[in-house]
Amino acid sequence: MGSDDPCPTTLQEVATQVLQSSCIGGGCHSSVDRAGALDLEGNALELELIGREAALCNGETRVIPGDGEGSLLIAKLRGTADCGAKMPIGGEIATATIDCMAAWIDQLEISNACETCGGTACIDLQTNADHCGSCETACGGSAACVDGGCACPNGLAVCDSGCADLDSDPANCGACASGCGDLFCLAGECLADCGALTECTGSCVDLTSESNHCGACGRACGPGSSCVDGQCQCGGATVSFATDVQPIFDASCASMGCHDGIGGPGRPGGGGTSLDLTSGNSYESLLSTTTTCGPAVAPRDPEGSVLIGKLTGTNLCMGSQMPKGDSPLAVEPIDTIAVWICQGATNN
Repeated sequence: MGSDDPCPTTLQEVATQVLQSSCIGGGCHSSVDRAGALDLEGNALELELIGREAALCNGETRVIPGDGEGSLLIAKLRGTADCGAKMPIGGEIATATIDCMAAWIDQLEISNACETCGGTACIDLQTNADHCGSCETACGGSAACVDGGCACPNGLAVCDSGCADLDSDPANCGACASGCGDLFCLAGECLADCGALTECTGSCVDLTSESNHCGACGRACGPGSSCVDGQCQCGGATVSFATDVQPIFDASCASMGCHDGIGGPGRPGGGGTSLDLTSGNSYESLLSTTTTCGPAVAPRDPEGSVLIGKLTGTNLCMGSQMPKGDSPLAVEPIDTIAVWICQGATNN
């Protein structure tokens, strides 16, 4: 290693000698672009790197204290990572400098403020559904972790089995783990029959309005539709792509160095089957893109649209839930997009 080659031995030296000069320009890891949801320009560099799961690369840990060669940062700089391109794109960092960075990581110790729950990555106990509030507490089923506690949408109760409707769930009737046996659950009470309602898989339901049993037991309405008079119908009010859907993309999908249309190897906004979700380009990109899993958007078929599967994290045939490196979208914006697709996915 030459005398002029930087040999960073602290996080500050890594930032000033390597990251600032090689990694934050050209639409990469700046505070504005945040390619791969990674900001190497801001003041919270330790939180961005050390013990932090990557948004891409199957959630590998960016910097593993005590394991330089096992850290994704070093693998990306050496070009040995299993995903994406060697970093920096279009540039080169001296092998000796990378060796120094790996040695710096080798001597790191996990901060006491970073909870790993026995793994290598830091765990946010306030939002992690597998470790909610504590390493030992997991939210079951579809329950989410909000502010360190398990929570369910739409007034459902948090039970050990997941989210439950205490009014109709025969396994949790009136209270969690209060089962009805061979009886039915109606309005939180175990009854011998369903009266004017219909029995479907142990629950009493109204076939005229129940989205999971619309017109008949087991006939579920897909994303973006609801049950009206026993028929699955797309959402009531017309959803506008320009005023209702595009703002969702602007806020969550095209502003963090992801689907921003900048492109380049390893960039989600690049070529191939990647999407450009920026204003003015998103509609054509969505309607013309077909992935190995199917069309990004299939008009009038939200369930068959890859976009909905990626946003909900269901029926994924590849990759992971979007947006990467950030909290999943709430139910309301996903439903807005699903209703737009259900109504024909028009450029309105």
